[in-house]
Amino acid sequence: MKKQMLVIWPAIIVVLLGVGGIAAQDKKIIKKDGMDMAMMMKSPHHTLMMAHQKSMAEFAKALHHQAMMPKPLDVEFARAAVAELRHCLDAMEAIHQKHMATMSDEMKAKMKMMMDKMEKGHATMKEHVMELETAVRSDQPDAKQVAIHAGALLKHFAMMSKMHGGKKAGKKMTMKKTMTMKPM
Repeated sequence: MKKQMLVIWPAIIVVLLGVGGIAAQDKKIIKKDGMDMAMMMKSPHHTLMMAHQKSMAEFAKALHHQAMMPKPLDVEFARAAVAELRHCLDAMEAIHQKHMATMSDEMKAKMKMMMDKMEKGHATMKEHVMELETAVRSDQPDAKQVAIHAGALLKHFAMMSKMHGGKKAGKKMTMKKTMTMKPM
């Protein structure tokens, strides 16, 4: 038993030191040119982007919910929800372009890896919105296709929320109930 503990404890210490080193590196990467992540997250551009993203998440959630119902999907509802998804996506794109115009080439070079990730995520959102637009053009949209693409958007937004320190995807806050027994 003592030999096992002598092997286990050093392994635990190595793992903890490794995690600590990775966290320290992340902090160095995040802080660039005096602008850290906390400052960026408080900027007006970021605030607007997050508002549009939350709006998109709500429309995708409503659309997904309706598409999963046993009755046929309401065409007008689906078209209106998809139009709002497109509106928010276009607004996010315009805000991003304005923000990029204010960044120096040096800053763009330093942020390249993060910006590439953002562009990939934006391309994913755009692809699903385009698929939804195609699906709702018909007189009776295929609810299964609408559910697939709205669900994919929801997964993307949940991942983004998780990256920004939000709740874990799919988990709802629950209240603990305490039961008391009455004496007989």
